[in-house]
Amino acid sequence: MKKEDLNLQIALENGIHQPDGNVAAGLMWGALISVPLWISILGWISSLT
Repeated sequence: MKKEDLNLQIALENGIHQPDGNVAAGLMWGALISVPLWISILGWISSLT
């Protein structure tokens, strides 16, 4: 097996495993950002009524 083929295989494996972590991190940040946003929206709506 050539060194280039091995590097390509490692890059493909990293490419397969990496998005899972990114998706999890994205969901975590999305939840952290959306909670204060929802609280502020609910507070704004309740202040109008």
